[in-house]
Amino acid sequence: MVRVNSRAKAAQAVAKRAASKRTSADIERLEKSKSAEVMTAEDGTVTRRRSSRRKDVQTDQVLTKSEGKMLESTLEYSKRTTRPGKDTTSTFVEKSDMLGRKSSESRTETSSEKGSTSRHTVTTKGVDVYGIEKSGREQTVNSALADGTRTATHSKTSDSRGNQHKASDVTTVREQGEAVVTRNEKRAKGSQLETSSSTTYEDGIFTLGGGADWKKGTSVEKSYLREREADASKVVAKADKVAERAGKVLDWLGLEPKSWSSEVDPSRMKSKTLVEGERGSVRAEWGVSGGQSAQFDGQSISGQFNREARAGVYAESSGSVEGRYGEASYDARAKAEAKASVDARGRLDLNGLDASVNLRAGASVEAEVSGRAATKSITISGVEVNAAVDGKARVSAEAVAEATGTVQITRDPPTAVAKGTIGASAVAKAEAEVRFSAGPFSVVASGYASAGAEARATGIIGYEDGKLKIGGSAGAALGVGLGGSATVEIDVRAIGQMAKNAADVNDDGKVDWKDAFAAVGKTAKFASRWLVPPSPSPREFVRITPPLFTPPMVMLWSPWPVPNSFLAANKP
Repeated sequence: MVRVNSRAKAAQAVAKRAASKRTSADIERLEKSKSAEVMTAEDGTVTRRRSSRRKDVQTDQVLTKSEGKMLESTLEYSKRTTRPGKDTTSTFVEKSDMLGRKSSESRTETSSEKGSTSRHTVTTKGVDVYGIEKSGREQTVNSALADGTRTATHSKTSDSRGNQHKASDVTTVREQGEAVVTRNEKRAKGSQLETSSSTTYEDGIFTLGGGADWKKGTSVEKSYLREREADASKVVAKADKVAERAGKVLDWLGLEPKSWSSEVDPSRMKSKTLVEGERGSVRAEWGVSGGQSAQFDGQSISGQFNREARAGVYAESSGSVEGRYGEASYDARAKAEAKASVDARGRLDLNGLDASVNLRAGASVEAEVSGRAATKSITISGVEVNAAVDGKARVSAEAVAEATGTVQITRDPPTAVAKGTIGASAVAKAEAEVRFSAGPFSVVASGYASAGAEARATGIIGYEDGKLKIGGSAGAALGVGLGGSATVEIDVRAIGQMAKNAADVNDDGKVDWKDAFAAVGKTAKFASRWLVPPSPSPREFVRITPPLFTPPMVMLWSPWPVPNSFLAANKP
């Protein structure tokens, strides 16, 4: 308990430090300023604005404060300073949730120009409700080169838990003769921790939630694109003549619109049960499925073709039991399968050709189990309650290779381009969730762990947007991740109903002073049942004259047999 309180105090102390002394002083002056414009909204939110100008410096300040029905509150402050060649915007946000936990973030954006170079810098600093301090800095620099431009963005983030992440994105555009060459390189490395928290009260339900996601990995991607202006007017003129002649031929032939389609024989997908019992089964499936179609509408022809080959083994098991105190059940599933598919479609008309194809092959293994246990319901203070536990766990691994390609040839707009993408990935993940409920209280917790690798390459060649283009990119990423969340729900309405029913001693549907007298009476009656047996036997009455007192006599009785020795010793 002491540890929790100390953490909460530490978090609030850090939250106060997140605002610089200068920002705190600016907020205090704006709150006391008599020249500030003050506006109050219907919900009680108060906004203060003030603008000032001194020489060539323009300053605009805005302060907004809002409070909720409980302990939640929000303070937002922004200050923008504009001077020749430089623009700075500072913001500070401080929040307090329904439990009084505080979080804050300060952000400063600065834009400046010097000669042919411009800079945009963003710095952040904050602390979350768990007391984790976070800081970051991102800077983008645009500079002119002798034959083009260069744009570079570098960022770095860190926190008080030892996580650091760096990323860069550099693009150069150069003119080489009649062509323009664009090169881009992206890199990222390190670890990041993202936290979340929430408190809500809605429809009588109070919810407290929180979570964290941690990711670590490296990635790199490089791309190249060469563009050159080209005149396609001569080619377009020839295409127009061909299209005009083709249209006349179609009109002369007088072909009627028609469509055709078919499906792969369902018998080509086979299934066999390997094991079957009262609790579950194991089956195997393999085969091919898909279909094809074609349409002619009098002006264009379109078609589609798809196939999927699949082979896998699937297992299922389930069961339940019910006893004197409650019930329990489980459901388990597992599968291992491999798939390969092709999906191609295209359209040909007087304007040109538009076609695409997608190939995909992969293998996956997955297992999932869920269970539930619950007690029988009982009535407490007029409200039915029970206790239950629900759990689910899932483990999966998948490896996929994919390739896509498109071809587009049109005369309006003039285009003749081919694009393609090739990628491969392998991902493994384990995740679990458990829910515990007891009457008006419930807790949901979940977590996951993942690891994966990905490689991808793209390419383009052809004529598009009035330019001849050739280029491509290649990238790879490798990373791991961990995460978890927890949510607590309290049904305040149910607790209130139970309290009301318990307080309504005389069962008249309301709680008033009469219930106090009824409670005294019931308490006395309850106590008498334990202290005074309904019909004690004559032997159980004993007259005792305490040695330190004189008459009147004190009569004591006991529901248990009294020893003869005690009777003889205390005979009057």
